[in-house]
Amino acid sequence: MYAQKKSIENSHIVRERDRKRFRELLAVLGLGVPIGLFLLLFTWQNLEVIRLGHEATRLQKKKQEIENANRALQLELDRRTSLGAVEQRATELGFQHTDPRVVVMVQSPPPDSAPTPHPPQPTPAGSR
Repeated sequence: MYAQKKSIENSHIVRERDRKRFRELLAVLGLGVPIGLFLLLFTWQNLEVIRLGHEATRLQKKKQEIENANRALQLELDRRTSLGAVEQRATELGFQHTDPRVVVMVQSPPPDSAPTPHPPQPTPAGSR
């Protein structure tokens, strides 16, 4: 009742390459690969521009913070080194105003006139 299929042995048949289809594949790859590489490069370049923009913004904020801190430190230095602040701190530490007549000014000798060393004095032999 049922028809039995007879197996066909075609192992000795060799299929030829379709040269037209192979050329089409090479043409598609020849156009597709450069386009794909271009798109990949374009995407990478745009991502780098975005990353560098974020980096520049971050560095500008950091620079502004450093400038603000520098300004605050400069104000603090000016405040602490002002004449009034130094006088007040000296008074707190117990310093007193000096009489200008008592101040002695000491000046160093000019560099070209170096002091000559004194020769050692011989000691008398019997004074030991």
